[in-house]
Amino acid sequence: MMSGEPIDIRQPELSTARLTLEPLTEAHSDEALAMFADPDLSRYMSIDFSVPENASAMLERRLAYSGPPALGHWAIRESNDFVGMAHLRPSFELPPALIEIGWYVDTSQTGRGIATEAGAALLEYGLSTLGLPAIWALIDAHNHASTKVAERLGFIRVGSGHHYGALHEISVALPGPRHAPAE
Repeated sequence: MMSGEPIDIRQPELSTARLTLEPLTEAHSDEALAMFADPDLSRYMSIDFSVPENASAMLERRLAYSGPPALGHWAIRESNDFVGMAHLRPSFELPPALIEIGWYVDTSQTGRGIATEAGAALLEYGLSTLGLPAIWALIDAHNHASTKVAERLGFIRVGSGHHYGALHEISVALPGPRHAPAE
């Protein structure tokens, strides 16, 4: 992916000290739909994913991902428990050549550093393993928890714009030394 060179790898499973990021498959559907049933998870989204039809359609779009095979969507597990989802994929809102990161953590698991740890694993994979020139994050302007995660991961805020139906901060992470995620 660096300098337009394709990287011939499939989306891998990634591991951290306590998490496993597995490529998202249909086997994760029930757990993902249960996570999105909590209306609090949708409070910064323009679509209410606690409505089963909305969550199912979103999940189907993620499972149908057909972008670069080294990128995609991951289920986040701690031990054997499903605790969230994340993605590293071409952006839907920015030019598609730009790679976007995102995370969703089950509301019963927030405040434990899961998004930071999963995000750090995806950044390391994208910037170091794949050699991506940058990774972008679009975070709802009112989602202060995700803004803090991006700051801990070393993202640089570069602007804002109307994306995904609301005002979002636009941030970028570049290759180079990263600070360790705060516990």
